[in-house]
Amino acid sequence: MPEVHLAARSDRFDEDDDRWRTQVLLLHGALEEAAGPLERRFEPVSGTKGALSDVVLHLTGPGIVAGVVAALAAWLKRDRGRSVRLTWTVDGRRGELTVTGTTIDNDTLRSALEHGLRTAAGNSTAVDEPGDRNGALGE
Repeated sequence: MPEVHLAARSDRFDEDDDRWRTQVLLLHGALEEAAGPLERRFEPVSGTKGALSDVVLHLTGPGIVAGVVAALAAWLKRDRGRSVRLTWTVDGRRGELTVTGTTIDNDTLRSALEHGLRTAAGNSTAVDEPGDRNGALGE
């Protein structure tokens, strides 16, 4: 299963705003509950006091994917100015998905994430376990 990098963004807050940093920490906490410990990577931002935080999710099974989707959807729905950018690389193929708080629902997010992972892997094998078509594309 690939690593999925997640970066949170806001239309309302600057990256170094303490209120925004608190909101991102809440997202990270929800993701840790869903997926286990997160790997955090920090990218320095010139002209600011801090760094942008990027987290790495290890989506090792359908239960973790469902938990991550629920956590992301709940967090995004709280503020329509929020967005998350998900990126991954599988066998040299890069995938990307940006999700905003204005048009989010769990089924669409899960289907899009799974479809992106399958496409990046170059096959149609679902992230779901065999026979589990819940939330998979093509239904």
